[in-house]
Amino acid sequence: MTDIEFDTLIKGQDFVGGDFFETSFGFWFNDRLEIRTPFPEKIQPGLRERTIRVFMDWVFELSEEEKAKLANEEIAEVFEMILFNQAIDMVEDEDQKITICYPFLPRLGDVVDDKLRGSSTVIERQLDVKEDSKKYMKLKLKSEAGLQEWETEFELPV
Repeated sequence: MTDIEFDTLIKGQDFVGGDFFETSFGFWFNDRLEIRTPFPEKIQPGLRERTIRVFMDWVFELSEEEKAKLANEEIAEVFEMILFNQAIDMVEDEDQKITICYPFLPRLGDVVDDKLRGSSTVIERQLDVKEDSKKYMKLKLKSEAGLQEWETEFELPV
């Protein structure tokens, strides 16, 4: 299917509203006070196209009965799952993959306040799986006051 045919097909479908894609991408591609985009700016145009194509492939595979049973929240969840899965495939840097998988957790360069060490900057992070089969994030930080480096780790949400 050509890009023009695909665009025509998207515009002609009535499963999601006309502003669904714009609103969804606007939410995830733009920083706000409470949420920072986990997606590097350089992949956003390609990510947008790939996500729409995979999402619409999913939509076109649904029967009318299946479509009728889906709640808006379920549709949004599928869209976000596709968005994040496509993004993981588009980045090569391990830290970018961590950001995409855990968009609300500290990132490189973030400043955190520690009761003992004061303000500290995240200078390194990595994922680890412990013997208990749970995933952990290990952060290496540098305190701004004493230039002391220190580490902490915490269990990741499932």
